[in-house]
Amino acid sequence: MKVKISCVYIIAGVDSKVLSVISRLNMQSNRERSGRVKVAPDQEMLAITADTGIFFSVLLKAIKARRILEVGTSAGFSTLWFADAMGKNHSTRIITIEMNPQKVERALKNFKEAGIDKIIEIKQGIALDLLHKLKGKFDFVFLDADKENIIRYFDIVLPMVRIGGIIAADNMLYPDHFRPAMRKYTRHVHTKPNIQSVTVPIGMGEEITIKLRN
Repeated sequence: MKVKISCVYIIAGVDSKVLSVISRLNMQSNRERSGRVKVAPDQEMLAITADTGIFFSVLLKAIKARRILEVGTSAGFSTLWFADAMGKNHSTRIITIEMNPQKVERALKNFKEAGIDKIIEIKQGIALDLLHKLKGKFDFVFLDADKENIIRYFDIVLPMVRIGGIIAADNMLYPDHFRPAMRKYTRHVHTKPNIQSVTVPIGMGEEITIKLRN
């Protein structure tokens, strides 16, 4: 069962501390999208929607994700959903990459407030440089950074995803100015013989790609 409180869908079992931070960030994100508040372009959250967070929560539980990679942390809204879905224990780990130092600081505060900072490692810097240094396999990768490089991100992370693992890309449908880049991304993804992919019309639109074989 789910009920809607303060513009966030609450699912039974969501940690109360995580939910508190999610609710606050969700309200801020909605204010930014509606234009009710103005922030500098480099400080905009550009977060996923709350219903997308719920979707990912269910998806991560279904694939029993224990190791996640995120490209584009921003304020950590999506990261909070991922962390809650995995649970707080020593076997779970999220690596999230963000170039903006102010957003890194903001996200870290949010993670500490939610009590999930112990399972999250924030790497600050240029994603294309940092991705090449990562080792090991991931169950889930979320691509939510600059769209100019999203195809390059995909090609780098695909070998790093386990068979049965998932790569998700945000902003497939909205905002409108991202559509040309995301159409190129979709065409590129569909050239790969070892994956299956679908665009899910939830939130800003999510491309969900499952790796079938190496």
